Amino acid sequence: MTEGIVDRWVELGGVYNVRDLGGVHTGDGRVVRRGQLFRASSLHRLTDEEAWREFGAATVIDLRYQKEIDAFPLPEFIEEATHAPVLPEGWQRGREDRRREDDAAEHLAWVYEVMLELGQDTIRRILGQLAAAESTPAVFFCMAGKDRTGFVAAVLLSLLGVSDADIADDFALSGDEVVALVEWLRTREDFENHPMMNQSEDLLRAPRGAMELFLARVTAEYGSLHDWVLTLDLPEGTLDTLRARLLADPADDTGTNPLEES
Repeated sequence: MTEGIVDRWVELGGVYNVRDLGGVHTGDGRVVRRGQLFRASSLHRLTDEEAWREFGAATVIDLRYQKEIDAFPLPEFIEEATHAPVLPEGWQRGREDRRREDDAAEHLAWVYEVMLELGQDTIRRILGQLAAAESTPAVFFCMAGKDRTGFVAAVLLSLLGVSDADIADDFALSGDEVVALVEWLRTREDFENHPMMNQSEDLLRAPRGAMELFLARVTAEYGSLHDWVLTLDLPEGTLDTLRARLLADPADDTGTNPLEES
């Protein structure tokens, strides 16, 4: 695993699977700034208002379905969250012929391909919001912080010039956290609202091969995940603004979040 991938865990009031996307090197020798982009499992489980204030997020992006938000609303102290579902409700209908739950990597790679197909407007919206003034620190999350969150993280890291290998490394970090989260949830939240409760451990984990397979397929069709984003007709200057804000020379990357673990 690439150096710099594993030291980005963040403590946020006991919420599972929270980490900083910063600290990863890019192909041109720069580094993703720390303390600017965070990924997490659902923040509806956060009860520590003081921890949230210290975290200091300027942008909150909720990738969950509306039914998940209705069942598990965010605490009142998390204000002005943007609802940006990567997949629409009921997206599975009519796609059963391509499901391969017997092969975790194949199945998850297929799910991310569906996100690529159906999530274009959402990705365009997220990138536009992150390019706006005073948008960071930003945090984005779904229920477990693995699949929808992993897809968005992959898009952002690819745009910033992070290698596919490091993107896959970041994705794989969620595995132990998601398994632990599901075990913790078994006596705490309604099973009916958590399809992941009935998933195999292979699916719950974030097998590196799933992201590798997905990225290989995107590369074969578009050239790279970065090149796919270029097909989305973003407003001029969006990507330049994001790179200027989120990349730094390694010696200049002093930005940290006060809750980041040493």
